[in-house]
Amino acid sequence: LPVPLHLAKVAALDCEFEELALAKARRYHGMTMEQAPGCCESRRQVLMLSRVTTGGTFDGKLAEGDVLLKVASKGVTRPQEVEQLMNEHSPNGEPVWWKVLRSREEKDFQVSASVRPSDGTARILVFLGIVMRPTPRAVSERGGPVRPHAQPGQGLYFWHIFDGSPADTFGLRPPGWLVQVDDQPTDSIDTLLEIIHSGKLKGRSWLRCCTTDAEGRETVRALQPDPDFWPTVELCRCFDDDGPKPRWARSEHPDPL
Repeated sequence: LPVPLHLAKVAALDCEFEELALAKARRYHGMTMEQAPGCCESRRQVLMLSRVTTGGTFDGKLAEGDVLLKVASKGVTRPQEVEQLMNEHSPNGEPVWWKVLRSREEKDFQVSASVRPSDGTARILVFLGIVMRPTPRAVSERGGPVRPHAQPGQGLYFWHIFDGSPADTFGLRPPGWLVQVDDQPTDSIDTLLEIIHSGKLKGRSWLRCCTTDAEGRETVRALQPDPDFWPTVELCRCFDDDGPKPRWARSEHPDPL
């Protein structure tokens, strides 16, 4: 039987590549023609690692700026060739030898692909028209400094704002993270719901919302709640007892009486 998408797992390489002209590889990285036997005959370019995922299977072995020479003793010039060789020599996640050029010296490392589950959305919170969820892995691994609220599965990441909502009316723009409401830190959906249920926001005419972007720049805007038209709504993916397919359950979180 086919595996449902929300349960599927796939192999992934914890790095990104940049195509580098052979002339630049020779000039700036000290590559010789003998080190790149396939480049001259085909595309006259090599692959350089432009990013290594922090905490991934390549972290601590490969580094940004490494020039990839060989995978499983075969020269590669395209990311597709790397993927094909990894599938051939590591069908079950076995380590594969990679040869790279680093600081004009050849180095060999045994690396393996990581197995990634589906990072599908399981929980959504709409607050003042801001659509939020825990930080997706792909957003966290975009590169640059990773702050605590931007760790995979952490924080309140928003990527959409409903037109006409308080957030839209007062100029909040996605994407980003909601990190504070008034003086209350909001590091998760549960934390924000606890603040709402505690009554700390009850009857407030304005809420001071602090957001941050991917570079850590903070923005503070005063938003006017509209609980009649824009209540706080939570959507959770759940499963029925009589079937394997998930469904979405909707619940509202009004201020306490």
